[in-house]
Amino acid sequence: MELKLQKTHVLQELSVLQGVVERRGTIPILSNILAEASDGRLRMIATDLDMTIVTSCPAEVEGEGRLTLESRVFTELVRNLPEEEFVVRRDGDSVEIISGRFHSTMSVADPSGYPTVPEPPTDGNYSLSLDLFQLLLQRVAFAITRDDPKFQLNGALVKIVPGEIEIAATDGHRLAMVRAKASTDVVPFEQQLFPRKLLAEFSRFDDEAVIFSATENHLGFQIGERHIISRVVELRFPQYERVIVRDNPSRIRIQRAELLGSLRRVSLMAHEKARGVRFRLDGSGELTLVSIGHERGSAEETLPVLYQGESLEIALNAQYMIEVLSILGCELVELQLRDSATQCVVVPVDDDERLEEYIYVLMPMRV
Repeated sequence: MELKLQKTHVLQELSVLQGVVERRGTIPILSNILAEASDGRLRMIATDLDMTIVTSCPAEVEGEGRLTLESRVFTELVRNLPEEEFVVRRDGDSVEIISGRFHSTMSVADPSGYPTVPEPPTDGNYSLSLDLFQLLLQRVAFAITRDDPKFQLNGALVKIVPGEIEIAATDGHRLAMVRAKASTDVVPFEQQLFPRKLLAEFSRFDDEAVIFSATENHLGFQIGERHIISRVVELRFPQYERVIVRDNPSRIRIQRAELLGSLRRVSLMAHEKARGVRFRLDGSGELTLVSIGHERGSAEETLPVLYQGESLEIALNAQYMIEVLSILGCELVELQLRDSATQCVVVPVDDDERLEEYIYVLMPMRV
């Protein structure tokens, strides 16, 4: 088995595989990629048993075959090769890698020991703009819990109906939900939980569209010539619709950048773990932010807002507010409030026209 490859093509595909390769797992072979050469292509596969990525690149193939390569070492080796073209030649239990005057021998594992991976589903025809899908994921992914043992909170719920897609994520203290118009084709599923690791993979691609498919046990995503296969997660997601409040009477409009900057300053003097900030609103059109509970001092700042109504005060986690303001691109945001014990709702004003609705719900702090 001998392959003649182009460094740029191989590196591009190896970068796609890195997110799924296990580095500290209990199964050593999962730190490898499976390489299969045939029909003028080098097919590369990586899996962690829950998610699999299949990709390929052009190759001049002399003698078809399969081998496994340690992902980290092979990737760094290819990245640092002196010339664009290189040769990979199988020699017993090792491979030779030759580029210009560089020569290396790299051991390989028996490919028969690599886990059997599911074949990419081929019956999918539900297509969505990849740019739009990446935008939807960006709007909710930050709200996924980072340390909650409940697995259903370590992902986002994706709902699809003909003509519309909705995605929601929560960590139990806040909720992000986004909805957009989508394909009217027959949907591959009604709702599925996408684990955090799967969501992160879509940011690695820059193709035009992603094609969804599903079987009883796996979800499939075709992006160009690449495939992602993810195991179906059979866990219940919280009934998040119950916490979405759309009738809070107090509506405050404020410059997003000004609120973001003020929160970053004031929260520096808030308690390091709770990051609490009081939002004090009066009927004169001013919002005062006050830090909560720091033994080294305090901070406050007053901002002009568009508001007419009763005075109101609510305590919120500043970091949770900073994160949503950071991912929005609009000039104005609207805070929708009722009282100190009811959810604060954040919505963008004049949001991206591709979105039908974006809503962020933040539970108040008890101080």
